[in-house]
Amino acid sequence: MCDLCYSGAYQAHIDISGIIKASKTLTLINESPGRITKLHLQSGGITHNGDTLLEIEHEEEKAQLQIAKSRFELQNTTVDRYKSLHSSSKISTQQLDESIALLAQYKAEINLLTAKIAKKIITAPFTARIGIHDLQIGLFLPINTSLTQLVGIEEYMWVDFLLPQTYSELAINTTVELTLLNDKSTKITAKVVSVAPAMAKHSRQLKYRAKVAIANNKLNSNQLVQVKVPIGSKKAVVAIPYLSVIKDQLGNYVYLLNKDSQGKTYAKRSKVELGERIGDLVMITGGLKSGTLIASQGAFKLRDGLRAHLLNSDDTVAMEATLPTKVSL
Repeated sequence: MCDLCYSGAYQAHIDISGIIKASKTLTLINESPGRITKLHLQSGGITHNGDTLLEIEHEEEKAQLQIAKSRFELQNTTVDRYKSLHSSSKISTQQLDESIALLAQYKAEINLLTAKIAKKIITAPFTARIGIHDLQIGLFLPINTSLTQLVGIEEYMWVDFLLPQTYSELAINTTVELTLLNDKSTKITAKVVSVAPAMAKHSRQLKYRAKVAIANNKLNSNQLVQVKVPIGSKKAVVAIPYLSVIKDQLGNYVYLLNKDSQGKTYAKRSKVELGERIGDLVMITGGLKSGTLIASQGAFKLRDGLRAHLLNSDDTVAMEATLPTKVSL
């Protein structure tokens, strides 16, 4: 068979590994020690923003808060009475100031106890999936215990990947293509949204983050994916069938089908430079021009200077074991 070479816009790519990251994720840690009195954390379940996840015992703080509120109410009444007495010059300004200061102190005690209780009632900061845990009611939690992980539920996720310094920096909004390791047929597009300000110290690679929609895509945080990244700019190249390429220890070749002055067709071996292979085609980056007639299927049977005949409209090529004059092997 023979084919005409044709040119087109070609974008080179490389395949690298990327890691899926949730847009929101955190590890729950308790700031205060104590026993668990209420637990609403179902392993693998879903929690919503503001939901109470667990409570640590805080009965003592609640009692202290009630006392502080009673003191505040009483002192507030005293301040109102002192203001009335001060206006009629029955008490000194110092007495009024001391009364107001004591009221502020009681208010601060209320705020302090309220904050302590809030630290023992842990709520969800956003809608998320709950990680697997071994928590149970009655379990004593030391301070700063790692409780479980929350993975946010959003309409998008991140994919992080590293690109060696030998390649040009990708622009924001550059499109990359993701392939799942367990489903090679599914292709997912993502767009670069951020670039690290500096290369990694040891690997000398630049980190990128792309945004990927998860509407119909089953992606998990920390999942490994293959990322197809464009490198360089688009350029016009020649595309030919991969079957046309002959390889040996000296390089890559194709057979040109040239006509002599008498209209006879002969095979001529020509060295080419190969680019990326896409399906049954391979990009030629050097050594071949668009519109050139070359041998494709069966090209491995040819040799330099062999006579060839186009037999029919299907571009079938017949080889003849005769050499044209003035052709040496």
